[in-house]
Amino acid sequence: KDPREYLPFLQNLQRMDTLRRQFSIDDYLSRFKKAIRHLCDLNAFEEVKSYTVKHDLYEETMGLYRYDEEKFSSIMQLYADHLKTTSQFKAAATSFHYLNDMTQASECYRLANQWQESLSTASLIPIPSDQLRSLATTSAQSAIETKDFRAAATIFLDYLQDIPSAAKYFSKAYLFTEAFRTITLSSQTDLLPSTFDTGLTENMASITELLADCKAQLTAQVPRIRELRQKKKEDPLAFFEGDANEGKDIPDDVSLAATDAASTMGGSLFTRYTNRSMSGTAETGTSRRSSKNRRREERKRARGKKGSVYEEEYLVNSVRRLVERVNSVGEEVGRLVEWLVRRRMVERARAVEGGMTEVVGLCGRAVEEEFGVDEEKALLVGGEEGRQEKKDMPVVKEFVRLALLSQDT
Repeated sequence: KDPREYLPFLQNLQRMDTLRRQFSIDDYLSRFKKAIRHLCDLNAFEEVKSYTVKHDLYEETMGLYRYDEEKFSSIMQLYADHLKTTSQFKAAATSFHYLNDMTQASECYRLANQWQESLSTASLIPIPSDQLRSLATTSAQSAIETKDFRAAATIFLDYLQDIPSAAKYFSKAYLFTEAFRTITLSSQTDLLPSTFDTGLTENMASITELLADCKAQLTAQVPRIRELRQKKKEDPLAFFEGDANEGKDIPDDVSLAATDAASTMGGSLFTRYTNRSMSGTAETGTSRRSSKNRRREERKRARGKKGSVYEEEYLVNSVRRLVERVNSVGEEVGRLVEWLVRRRMVERARAVEGGMTEVVGLCGRAVEEEFGVDEEKALLVGGEEGRQEKKDMPVVKEFVRLALLSQDT
């Protein structure tokens, strides 16, 4: 540009005092964090606020006014509004709480799914009891939608005094002792057969369905893994080549191995599944094609299509996830069995316990077969630089049977 174009700007700078000139220069150069410091030194607080909002400098500005409570709170108010507008509800709630704006804090806590803080701050406003009950009902429904049944039960009990609903959702959370205590403490023992026992029956049906699904999955997948490993052991070349060819005829002349035709396949039949990359000029010439091939292979790996070389890995990972799921419900099943016996549903308790014991046994045998194997049969997963590592063996948690039931078996 012609230097004369800058003359008006430079002349304007000359007319400014030192701090205003420093601010203008930093602002012109987009050094906003430095510019806001000069504005603070100018004591132009209204200008500081607008500049802070314009360039999103809330944290920087609050740091500058941390020893000035009034101005700090003013910037915090702007920050809280910004956080709420950008859906950062948890941080916004904390900011409004600091500002003692309990109305806004309660709303933001609710939007952040923090029902304890939402209801507690609402009580500090204070708000009419009917509004508090409405807020509690909304919070309970939100907890139910997210399957946080314990939270829903607590809200029904503490804020809505709805004993049947509290007992119902304590049961859904497998907190049968708490549900039983809630009913008996309120002297509403008529809820035991109508609400408590119904909850036990519903949970039994849910667990029975889950265990049946787990058993069916193990029965189908474990033999298939065994079959795939046997094929790989007997003829590894055919095992890998079956996926690489994808039904197409490929040259089998060894003389073609070092040409671009080999690069089209993205490496040898074995290295293309171990993340090993080619090196040298051949890699440079085929990088784009190799990248496309890698993306295609990753999609295949994720799908675990039947008959593909990735099917074994997909199935083993599926078994791993199943074991983790069974482990996660062990304690819940134990509590269910105990309370089924206490409520004189012994045969149902025996059925649930038997199903859980069977599935845990199947998981243990599956883990021993699929993960507790030697290096030749182990499932290998490629590392970043072609290193291969055997996956850690999952642990199947022991399911302790109820002594009262095991005496008869």
